[in-house]
Amino acid sequence: MAQLRGRFTLFLSAIILVIITGMMGYLYLQWNAGQEPTLIDAFSWTIITMTTLGAYSTANALNNSIGQLFTSIVVLLGISVFFFGAPLVFIPWMEKKISQLFQPRPIPIPTQGHVIICGYGEIIDEVIDSIKLHTVPFVIIDNDQKVIRHCQEKHIPYVKGDPTKDEILKKAHITEAFSLIAAKDDETNAFIALTAKGLNKTMNVLAISERTQNVMTLYAAGVNRVINPKIFAGSILGRRACHNFSLDVSGRFAMFGDLEIRQYAIASNSPIADRSIKDALIRSITGAIIIGLWKEGDFVLNPSPEEGLTGGTTLVAIGTEKQLDSLYKLL
Repeated sequence: MAQLRGRFTLFLSAIILVIITGMMGYLYLQWNAGQEPTLIDAFSWTIITMTTLGAYSTANALNNSIGQLFTSIVVLLGISVFFFGAPLVFIPWMEKKISQLFQPRPIPIPTQGHVIICGYGEIIDEVIDSIKLHTVPFVIIDNDQKVIRHCQEKHIPYVKGDPTKDEILKKAHITEAFSLIAAKDDETNAFIALTAKGLNKTMNVLAISERTQNVMTLYAAGVNRVINPKIFAGSILGRRACHNFSLDVSGRFAMFGDLEIRQYAIASNSPIADRSIKDALIRSITGAIIIGLWKEGDFVLNPSPEEGLTGGTTLVAIGTEKQLDSLYKLL
């Protein structure tokens, strides 16, 4: 935009310079011929000459050789300015307007009950998939042009800017948001938390930490929960090594063509908690088949329909992606 504005200013300056040069030359020729020209006459003659209309009812002094030579020079200057200047200004302007016309319209930013995600990366891709399963609205805040382009291509709502700034967080409707995820570097995450808590004291703020020594700093900045991917991954590997794949985490761990096997922990407030498999109607509602349960560290293969489902029990189910996503929502 600044470059286009500069080109337009240069183009307009060149036109004004040609007009002034033409008027001065016309006045000099008329005075030299003993006539009394006016500024209106000079301006009119210059415009007529630049536009190559060629009607000079009052310009008698232009009929001699010097006048004709000067007229030719003004014509060349006028044509040059319009021939070279107009494309430099109007073609980029038209290209910009056409590109804006075909650009996808930004997705509206949610106004309440949403999740604000500051930063973007591979982990956030997984976070977004999980948020979508819960049908909770969300918005990305980032100032990286690559991230913004990715959001535009994937039709993800976004706010471009620095998430540590009050005005940027306000554009994301932080006062009405449900929670915020800080996914930048540790120092930036601390500033994001401080700013977010200043605007919404009751907000649940989560942060991804790169270094364990920075965890306490993030908590001091107002973060409610800090996740360190290295510690989390190490904990999972340790449990797998010691407890025969018994995990308290959810996710996919096998695929067979269109079928997947996933395990999901039952939340204590789940509608199927404290029911039997039969009463929960899991297969009728989702289409997924329960093939196993993790209960108190023991694995129950092919559980009976009368087997009880309590909070903290982990279901192992098989089904298609759609069926297992439905199961996840139910849990």
